[in-house]
Amino acid sequence: MRRFVVLAATAALAFAGCGGDDEEPTPAATEAATEAPTQAASGSATKLAVAADPGGAKKFTESELTTTAGQVEINFSNQSQLPHAVEIEGNGVEETTETVTGQDAPPLTVDLKPGTYEFYCPVGDHRAAGMEGTLTVK
Repeated sequence: MRRFVVLAATAALAFAGCGGDDEEPTPAATEAATEAPTQAASGSATKLAVAADPGGAKKFTESELTTTAGQVEINFSNQSQLPHAVEIEGNGVEETTETVTGQDAPPLTVDLKPGTYEFYCPVGDHRAAGMEGTLTVK
């Protein structure tokens, strides 16, 4: 008899999961559904994070970046107390983020074709001091 009760309870639980969509989704299911890929077919931009050295050095945290061709949203973070910006240059593109100090710049969206681009800080002598890098677009 005990075996029958366990089997009946297991079957009831299994069939309960096959009901309609009357229940609210769980928070985990909602989060998974709202997380979009970095570049969707609808034409949304790929997000590319760029950060200045938070310690105040005239350099970026990365000197080599890679992304995919198409619309790219540059998200520049500068938590240092020196003003910085990011300029993307190459293949007919020359776009610059807003110069910021101790905060994130508003996102900058650029259309990038496959190839190699330079990125650097256009503020003062920052580029000459080594605040530059290479962006490869595939």
